[in-house]
Amino acid sequence: MKMLKIASLVCLSAAVLSASSLKDAIENATLDGWVRGKYFYSDGRDGSGQGYQMFFLPTIHSGEVNGYSLSVGVFAAYGPGVPDAVTSDNAIGGSRAPRIDQSSAPDVFNISNLYINKTFESTKTTIRLGQMNIVSALNAGTTWGDRGLGGMITNEDITGIKLYISAYDSWMTDNIMLMMNEKGTIGIGNNLVIMGIESNKGLPIKGLGFKLYYSWAQKLYDLMMFGDVHYKYDFDNGLSVGVLGQVAGTVMNDSEAFHTKGKALGSYFSLLRDGTSYGGIAKTRGIFNLQANLKFAGYTTKLGYIGSFGQGYGTMLDSKGGFDVGGQLWNGIIAGGIMGFGWTGTGSVKNTGLQAVYFTHKYQFHNGFGLGLDLVWVGNGYDNGNRFPYMRQGSERLRDEAVRSKAAGMPIKNRGGVIPARSTNLTQDSELFEISPQISYKFTKDFSGSLVYSQLVGDMLMGRGVVTLKYNF
Repeated sequence: MKMLKIASLVCLSAAVLSASSLKDAIENATLDGWVRGKYFYSDGRDGSGQGYQMFFLPTIHSGEVNGYSLSVGVFAAYGPGVPDAVTSDNAIGGSRAPRIDQSSAPDVFNISNLYINKTFESTKTTIRLGQMNIVSALNAGTTWGDRGLGGMITNEDITGIKLYISAYDSWMTDNIMLMMNEKGTIGIGNNLVIMGIESNKGLPIKGLGFKLYYSWAQKLYDLMMFGDVHYKYDFDNGLSVGVLGQVAGTVMNDSEAFHTKGKALGSYFSLLRDGTSYGGIAKTRGIFNLQANLKFAGYTTKLGYIGSFGQGYGTMLDSKGGFDVGGQLWNGIIAGGIMGFGWTGTGSVKNTGLQAVYFTHKYQFHNGFGLGLDLVWVGNGYDNGNRFPYMRQGSERLRDEAVRSKAAGMPIKNRGGVIPARSTNLTQDSELFEISPQISYKFTKDFSGSLVYSQLVGDMLMGRGVVTLKYNF
């Protein structure tokens, strides 16, 4: 069925681009995307692992013919999202090229995007049909991995306003694939709708901006919303001061179930309903972010507070969405939407909550060098624990401590149990502090590199270094 849909799209594009205009479409074609390499190294009492991650995401856009254009994108990825108790000894993956045989969920090489665009001369409207990335304020953190088969419409006829609507018959997000460790080429069949309105350049009040997004997923959640209001005031001396308020909320369906052939996804909600292990599904979830920020010359700083409300804090399609928060590690200790605000993460369990305070500093020099420092405190919710996820090494420590405490007749610290579909990873209500110094360098306008080292202290003790090289084309 999927191949039939793709073949139909190709035939449609061939009909749109007649032989006489095919030359123009090819000669005016453009290429965009990026290639990125990362090296991870984790160590400490509660974390270990090292590995490489290679991404290659080119997309070719044909030139427009009568307002129509065709886009084809390739996704090539190799290596784990976050190495958890593994080493890089076998990272080369064999001679000539890595063997991508579905033995590891993140490894992939295939057509990622295949869609037709239609733009109109009489209106600032674009229609997109086919296989495409899902791009919205609900999943802004992983726009390169979240994909759907359906359509999208944007309109900017109103000065300063952008309207957005998309609908997908079959879809999959990167955080769900990584969390459930789904290795096959599966999708989610629950119909997905996303609508949004946001400010563009040209609002009457200078410096004011907003976003409001709504989503519905058939028999999954009845409502997922994200709101953002921000204001920036520019002084004459180059100083700017801003404030930001963001909030997200999700209301789950009363009979939630994934329409999919994936084994882990098929059993996800039944696992959460088991009150002895997870305490049930959080029907209402909420998270908010309040921030003050300042910019002067090359220096930028942000001070913010994150809080939660409702039965849980898993509210977004990925672990971050459009939230502008600080920190390099606390929200990504384990790959996927397990962390942070992901709606299938640890905040999806009933009676969970989260608080965090972040203070970030960045300075960009004129010679291409950049320095940064993120400081973050993460704690439990006002009345509920955060069920913070641990890597495998930390999970083994929690198991050993529980066994010793039980044998000695000592009380066992609140442990949230295993993460669904990840029996090797445990959760525990935790308080921790992150310190993350960073250094970056722009070799050229399109080629950059960075080194980040993050240290967690408190209930979780671990460090992680990440070296990144990225080229945009």
